[in-house]
Formats: sequence, structure tokens, C-alpha cells
Amino acid sequence: MTLRDYAKVFSHRWLLITVVTLVTALATFLLTPAQSVSNTAQSYTATATILADSRGSEDGTTPGLTLGRIALFITTGEVPQLVASQVAYEGEPALLGQRIVVTRDPESASLSIASTEGNPERAEEIANTFADQSVAFFEEPRPETGDTELVVLQRAVAVPNEGGVNSIIPPGRFPRTILAAFLGLLLGMAIALVIERFDSRMRDRREIQTALGMPIIAEIHKLRGKDRQHAATMVSSNPRSSTADGYRAARTAVTHTLSTTDAGSSYRPPLILVTSANPGEGKTTSVANLALSFAESGKSVLVLDADFHSPDLHRAFDVPQGVGISDHVIDPKAFPITSLIRPTNAPNVNIVTAGTQLHNPATLASRTGSFLEMCRNLADVVLIDSAPVLAASDMFDIIPLVDTVVLVARSGRLTEHDATRVAELLSRFRIPVSGVITIGSRMPRARRYGYGYGEYPAGKKPLSGRRAGRVETPPSEWTEDDAVTAGATRRSRRETRGDSLDY
Repeated sequence: MTLRDYAKVFSHRWLLITVVTLVTALATFLLTPAQSVSNTAQSYTATATILADSRGSEDGTTPGLTLGRIALFITTGEVPQLVASQVAYEGEPALLGQRIVVTRDPESASLSIASTEGNPERAEEIANTFADQSVAFFEEPRPETGDTELVVLQRAVAVPNEGGVNSIIPPGRFPRTILAAFLGLLLGMAIALVIERFDSRMRDRREIQTALGMPIIAEIHKLRGKDRQHAATMVSSNPRSSTADGYRAARTAVTHTLSTTDAGSSYRPPLILVTSANPGEGKTTSVANLALSFAESGKSVLVLDADFHSPDLHRAFDVPQGVGISDHVIDPKAFPITSLIRPTNAPNVNIVTAGTQLHNPATLASRTGSFLEMCRNLADVVLIDSAPVLAASDMFDIIPLVDTVVLVARSGRLTEHDATRVAELLSRFRIPVSGVITIGSRMPRARRYGYGYGEYPAGKKPLSGRRAGRVETPPSEWTEDDAVTAGATRRSRRETRGDSLDY
């Protein structure tokens, strides 16, 4: 992956990375005490050394009693009881004996008694008391001790333990929170890369174009909150928006494809099939807006809802379902085509709904051949909303009858695998594909100026910077010549300022 690919992944997964970073930082902030832990020693160890000898033995040996037996007498039995009473130990004497560490050195015949406590004086007291009581215990003649005697060689002195306290992690709450946020950022980026590795959904137009092997004829960017309610009629409800311009660009591309294909042959009103790879990619919305864009160019449009599995096109034009295509193909005499055509709230746009006989949708598409041919004579342009390519086989019965195909792909939903399958299936038919309309892509900042003033009511766009002194409000009645002249004027101004022309 290149640096640009990494940047693209992180920009797509910025929310995940932010959440992981904040959660890690917040957890560390809450778990770290407000008062930092001191780096000074929190425990002390005091060690007393005693020598073991034998009474009346010139060579210093201890016949019959090893250092291990001596250590056992020191940590168990009478010695811990005497020490516990002397140092005011409130627990069991046996536990006190287990708290000390007796180390043997056979070469020097010595034993070290070590006591570790949080208080240095307390550590010295326990170690020295064990040493004194052990010497006193072996001074008294006992059958079990034999001739062994002990001598205190060195009194205990407390030494701070510094080994296990220092740490490379900063002690304060704020430094630890900063460190945790940085580690959380790295963790979030790693998770984003892992998810991206297994997530084959495509979001960039180049990825979609490469996977499908088809040109992108229009990019429909994400709609704002209010515009989402009128997504299916953006060409008429907000004609100066970037969405409307996108569908007009798609209309132009489709018209060009048809003119190239029909060169040298007699003209016939075209049948245009609009489909997608999977449901929910914006196919029906695109059909409605394409119909409006053809209608505003002065052509009569007939829209056919041939998605018999999920017929929704009638809702886009606020038309009840009623009888439609399915009723006609089952009983053509009872339901002639002219009785199925319904006007919509858009000028020059009529619709034929999917109908009411939808109990077996898989068999309906194969019986629409004669119906589609008759529809050519009812309008200048016929748009067909079909089932998705990978969701049902209906489209394959209709595609040989149409003149061109328009594919709709939603950014972030179409996978590379699905795109490859769609391209392979469409390539089997000798029907030209006009191109792909991408839905839901992000609008680059560099292109937002191109559609800017069209997103607001005339004269109400908030102005800033060098353009604040000029308000370009089109008159209520604008001819095509006026629009061309105004566009040329704006391009001339941008060239004078040195702005780039991005079309």
C-alpha cells in the first residue's frame, strides 16, 4: 500500500480511530489515581548475620546439627513465639516466622536473617530480635540442639528496596492519559487497517470504475438532511443542486450512447434499463430523477416499474400501486396498455406500475417482450426500473429487449466481488452500457464551489471573502441563451483570478 492508500483508509475509518483513541484515554484517566505514586522505596529489608559454632570443638564444626536444622529452629517452634511477644506481633507466631528469610552459607557456617517491612525501624527490630532470641535459644542446653551455639556477627540495618518500584511509565495522571491516547491512536489505526483488509466494499470512483470496467457518467453525492426527503425528485425540487446536475450529466451520457448506437438506422424511441448489483443502491431513485431530467429537456417519458420483487417506483411519484405490468402480461385483453398509463405530478412523465399480480414475480419478466415493444410508441423515452442483477434473474429476460443499460452503484456498499460478477454478466449481452451512476460519494472540497449558489434559495446564499460583494441572482425567467452567457461570464472571471476550471 502507498502512503495515499493509508491516508484513504484512515479517512474512511476516522470515526473508529477517534472512538478507540478516546476510550483508551478516558479509561486510563479514570483508572489512574489523582495523586501520583512516589518513586521512592516503599519497603525496607533488614538483615542480621549469625555464626554457628560448637562448644568445645576446635575445628569449628557442628557435629550432628546442620545449618538447615538450625534454620528450622529459628523459623518454627519457640523462637517465633518469643519474638512475637517481644515485638508485639498480633498475629500467629508461625506466620511471623514465615515472613522472615533465613539464608544459609555452609562455607562460612553462617546464617542471614532478613526481614522486609514498610517501616525501616520495624524491619530492624524483627530481624535483630530473631537473631537475639535464636542465640538465647541455643545457649540453653537442649538435647535437640546438642553442642551448637550461635553468635551474632552483624546487627541488622534497614536498607530501602528500590528494584521493583521504578517504571518507564510516567507516574502522573495527565502524562499517562497522553501516552494512552497515543497508544489508542495506534491501536485504532491498526484496527482500521485490519478491517479494511477484510472489507472489500468500494468507496472511491476509481475503484468502482476499475472493478466494473465501465465509465462513471455521474456522481451523486451524499444528500443533506432536508434533501433526503426529496431524493427521488431532486431534479425538480432543487434543480440547481449538484444532484440535479449529476442526473443531467447521466442523461447526456445516455443520449450520446443511444445516438452512437443508432447511427445509420431509423430512429425508435429508446428503451433504457436501469439496474444495480444489489438492492438498496439507489436504483429506483435514479430512475425517477432520470425521468425528470429527460422531461425537462422537452421529451415525454414513460416509466415502467419492472422490479416485480420490490416495486417502489410508484411511491417516488406519489402514485398508488393499482393495476400495472403484471396484470397486463397475465391477461392482455382485460388490461390493455393504454388503461395502465397513469400521469404523475411531474410534467411529461407518465408511469406504469408493477401491478397487483405479483405472487410469482420470477415468471413475469419473461413475458414482457411484446409489452415493451408497444411502449416504444407511447413516449419519446422509456425508462425501465428492473430487479437488481445479483438479487434476481428478471433482468436477464429484459436486457435483450432494451437499447442501453445504466448501472447504479452505491459508494461503500458495492463489493469488488459483486462488481466483477456484474461486469461479467453484462458482458454476455451485446447491449451497450451507457455507464455507472455512483450514489452517496463524498463531494471533494475543490468541487463544491461549482454548484455552490444553487444549494440555497435565490439571493439567500451566505457570502464570504472576495465574493461577498457580489450577489448573482438569476432572474425569474431565464432563457437558454442567458444561461450560456452567464456561464461564460463566470468562467472568464475565474480565469482572470487564476482559479482552476473543474468540469
